[in-house]
Amino acid sequence: MPSQPGMAKGRYLDLFWLLVLGALWGSSYLFIKVAVSEVPPLTLVAARLVLGAAILWVLLRASGLAMPRSWKLWSIYAVMGFINGALPYSLIFWGEQYISSGLASLLQATMPIFTVILAHFLIQDERLTWIKVLGVLVGFVGVGLLMLSDLRQGLHANLWGELAVVVSSVSYAMAGIVARRHLRGQPPLVSTTGQLTMGAVWTLPLSLVVDRPFHLSPSLAAIGSWLGLTLLGTVVAYLIYYALIERTGATFVSTVTFIIPVNGLLLGALVLGEPLTAALLGSLALILLGVVLVRR
Repeated sequence: MPSQPGMAKGRYLDLFWLLVLGALWGSSYLFIKVAVSEVPPLTLVAARLVLGAAILWVLLRASGLAMPRSWKLWSIYAVMGFINGALPYSLIFWGEQYISSGLASLLQATMPIFTVILAHFLIQDERLTWIKVLGVLVGFVGVGLLMLSDLRQGLHANLWGELAVVVSSVSYAMAGIVARRHLRGQPPLVSTTGQLTMGAVWTLPLSLVVDRPFHLSPSLAAIGSWLGLTLLGTVVAYLIYYALIERTGATFVSTVTFIIPVNGLLLGALVLGEPLTAALLGSLALILLGVVLVRR
């Protein structure tokens, strides 16, 4: 039987990697903000997905795993590539042209709230309870507080950017439900590789037609942000994510939801000089409280 010091050391190590994962995913919003100022959103999304998929194919081969040949699975990868990659990535990247990286990370924290709402209608054994309804209401109050000043000014770029990120959270929530229904039992590395591959298939042609990115000459900062977003925020983060799930379970890893917006807000403030207002911090508290309640 493992000794108590050994067990404690293992828990601290798991917590360390959870914090690293939250930092990696939280930093993605900073990388996006820097890169999207020079590279069109669709092109940036396509570049992230193409490079991420290529690296995962190499890792897949190295691990001895093979991609399935089932058309049914590939059709699911195509759906997931759209609702868990191409669509939400594009919405976030487009939205961050008009809003701060910290605000984007905070609006993304609403994903578990939308998951609970969708699960009530789409999954038979996951009904809303009064405590979950309370969590949804508290979370929406937090989002409303964030968007209140822009709502008063009518439909303009900032508000559209905020709405785009909120819709991306709905897309991620739907993707989680689709994955639970259709990808259970599949090796995580295989499913992720399939999703990123199909996400690249969705976005690369659109990027070439819409953005025509043939004459782009991004700065080193933009290129570095793209590489950081792809290598750290996608490949390394997913490897840590799946390793943690295997060691600790999905419930423990799901708490990364609370770490990401805090990291996103802090990095935006420290690196980009984005303001940390009372409204932002109050909304953060309300949204995270809402997430706590819907997950009970």
